[in-house]
Amino acid sequence: MKRVKLARNGYLMISVVFYIAGVLYMILPEIPPAAVCITSGVVLLVYGVIKMIGFFSSDLYCLAFQYDLACGLLLLVLGAIVLLCRQSVLPYLSPGLGMLILVDNFLAMQMSYDAKKFGLETWCPILIIAVITSCFAILLIVKLCPGVLSSHLVAGLALLSEGLKNQCVVLYTVKIIQDFQPK
Repeated sequence: MKRVKLARNGYLMISVVFYIAGVLYMILPEIPPAAVCITSGVVLLVYGVIKMIGFFSSDLYCLAFQYDLACGLLLLVLGAIVLLCRQSVLPYLSPGLGMLILVDNFLAMQMSYDAKKFGLETWCPILIIAVITSCFAILLIVKLCPGVLSSHLVAGLALLSEGLKNQCVVLYTVKIIQDFQPK
């Protein structure tokens, strides 16, 4: 029960981090690349830990965290790589972010389908947000928006959208067993 609360609060915290990062990325395009790498690496590591906690928690529906073992491990490894190999990963940071967001949202789409089969009425907003976020992720990967300002705008919108998707997933699908016990 403590782990699921920790995971739920962690997801909400990481959503706030994505919101802040998205806004900062859009309004401060002159952020030094080294600072972006270090911050990204730390966020990836923290997010990986949160996902691992979520996977091993006792969520009543078992929807939100069902794919978080593999995702958590991937985030931990990528976070370490970004921190240790800052210079060599810098050119791949934006498309790499796009790939991570795309994979995470494909899994959210699958989870929304499972939520629909489970009978949750909140599956549709999760699906819609995951599709929209996937579109931003694709734009990050293929770089259809040339120029620093355009790419920062797309990356910022992708981060904001990813934060919203995480927030919706955790609020709509994570139920703690204690919430359903008679008082």
